[in-house]
Amino acid sequence: MSGMRAAAVGLWFLLLAPAPASACKCQLSLDVCAETRYSNVVFVGTVESITPEFMTRWKPVSWEPVSSVNQALERYLSDRSPARFSALKDAVRTAFPGLGGENRKRIDQATGLRELANLFSSVLDGSRRVHFRVRTLFRKVDDDDKTDDGDDAPDALDVMTPFGDCGNDFQVGETYLVYANGDEETEVLSTDACTRTRRASDAGPDLAYLSFYNDRRNPGGRVQGFTTFDIEYQAHPREPERIQLPAEGVIVELGSVRGVRYTAANRFGQFVFDGLEAGDYTLNAYSAGFPDVRQLLSGPQTFHLDARACDTRILILPKEAP
Repeated sequence: MSGMRAAAVGLWFLLLAPAPASACKCQLSLDVCAETRYSNVVFVGTVESITPEFMTRWKPVSWEPVSSVNQALERYLSDRSPARFSALKDAVRTAFPGLGGENRKRIDQATGLRELANLFSSVLDGSRRVHFRVRTLFRKVDDDDKTDDGDDAPDALDVMTPFGDCGNDFQVGETYLVYANGDEETEVLSTDACTRTRRASDAGPDLAYLSFYNDRRNPGGRVQGFTTFDIEYQAHPREPERIQLPAEGVIVELGSVRGVRYTAANRFGQFVFDGLEAGDYTLNAYSAGFPDVRQLLSGPQTFHLDARACDTRILILPKEAP
C-alpha cells in the first residue's frame, strides 16, 4: 500500500471509495537495445522533487493529521452544517499539504462529501510528477537522436509516473536511469514500471551498453544472445531476457575481418559483445575447456550487423555437451 493509500484509508473507507487497483501486468519486456530505440528520451538523472510529495512509498505517514480528518468527518456526519464541512476541508488541507494548487482549489470549491471523494479518486487515477536534475543524456528524439550531453542537453526534466504498482518507486535524492516517452499532443514525458527505468546502481548492464551508444566517435554496435540446451527454441523462437535450460560457461567466439573476440556465457546463458563496427560476423560456441579443448558445440552462425545496431543470437547446444 502506497503512502497516500495508507494515509487516506480511514477517509476513503468512510467515503466508500473504490478498492485499490489490481497488480500491474506488463504486456511486453524489451531488452536494452529495443528499449533505447523505442524511447523518446533516455537519461540518468537525480530526483529533486516528487509532486504530490506524500504519494511515495518512502515518505513516512503522519497519522495525527489523518486522525484529525477522520474526527472532522465524524463530526460532520453527526451535524452536516456548513461550519462542520468547512472544518473537514481544513483538516484535509492540513493532512495532505502536497495536493497542489489545482486540487486545493477543488477542495475550496467542494460542497459535499462526494466531491471530496471524487477529488481523491482523480488524484490516485493520475500520475506523480518527478523532477530530475539531468546528469547524462543518452537519447532525445527531438534532437534527431543527438546523444551529446553538452550545451544541448537539458539541465532538468519532468517525468510523470502512475500511482500504484504500475508506477516507478522513485525516491528524492536517488539517481535513476530513465526511459521515457512523450505524449504526441502534450509532449509530456512519462515512464512506468513496465519500462527498464531503475536506480542507476541497479542498471549496470544497461549503462554498459549506453556508454557505447553515447560515444558517437567510436563504433557502438552490439551482439547479444544466449547459449541454451533448449532444442525446442528452434520451433518457438523468441527474444527473452532469460531463456530455458541456459548453458553456463560456454565460450562464445565472435569473428570478423577485423579479428576474433571471446566471452563466456554467464549463469543465465547470456553473452554480450559491445563496441562493434558495421560488417559481417560469424558466431560459434565452444566447450568450456576452450582453447585447450577445441570442441565446437554450435555454429557457425553468419550475419550482418548494421552501424550502431543490435543483434540477438541464440546458440542451441546438444544436450550431451560438457
